[in-house]
Amino acid sequence: EITEAAPSLFAGLSRGALGASGEAIIQRVEKADLLVVGTPVYRASYTGALKHLFDLVDYRALTGKTVLLAATGGSPYHGLVLEHQLRPLFGFFGAVTVPTGVYGTPDDFVDGEIVGSAIIERIARAATDAVSLLNSSHANAAVATRVG
Repeated sequence: EITEAAPSLFAGLSRGALGASGEAIIQRVEKADLLVVGTPVYRASYTGALKHLFDLVDYRALTGKTVLLAATGGSPYHGLVLEHQLRPLFGFFGAVTVPTGVYGTPDDFVDGEIVGSAIIERIARAATDAVSLLNSSHANAAVATRVG
């Protein structure tokens, strides 16, 4: 959760300027088998906090990693942020993004709880897709290890 990590993560503009807790956050991202990356959308873009986090991640660390994309926004008009900003961001890293993304609007929530049936179904489909991709990447790695 970036909001909890903000003080240590924003302590420096480069990775070398981070303290131990900031470095630990970056390492958790780099070592994860699966990333679920979610962001609020404001003015058609993801947050600066998310940008700063991934500015500090080694560009080679996410190659082949599975990433599920999610966002929330004030209206359906920002839903394309998944396709036009987040997917290209992780394409730069060589990550494999889950084909099904999740985008929610205020109509999908009541008192902070997800209530929209369509988004609940989409979350389930995205999770299933993510697990399938993760399992296939592990299988491919095992085959490559045996062959290599």
